[in-house]
Amino acid sequence: MDTKDTLGIIVNSNRYFDFVANLAEAAADHDKAVHIHLVGVGCQFATTDACMRLSCQARITMCSKSAQETAHAFVDGIKDSISLVPPQELTKLLKQCGRHVVF
Repeated sequence: MDTKDTLGIIVNSNRYFDFVANLAEAAADHDKAVHIHLVGVGCQFATTDACMRLSCQARITMCSKSAQETAHAFVDGIKDSISLVPPQELTKLLKQCGRHVVF
């Protein structure tokens, strides 16, 4: 897909997970590619049912440094649905997405 058809959602808060899920689902329903990146306490989104559901519709990545610092307890359970990536991956994500939203 063209970058203009890709929505990047950066989740760096443990609030508003319902908004994240609704936005990602709406974009996917309108044939937009969706990339969700979890950082900081936003990594807690990985433990939600919405995250598991969205893993089929969106590319989901998690900052490896954040995972080490905040989410190490559940990292083993997410290996199949969420990719751990280095912190600099966020810069690449922003360049690859036509639009992005931060929660």
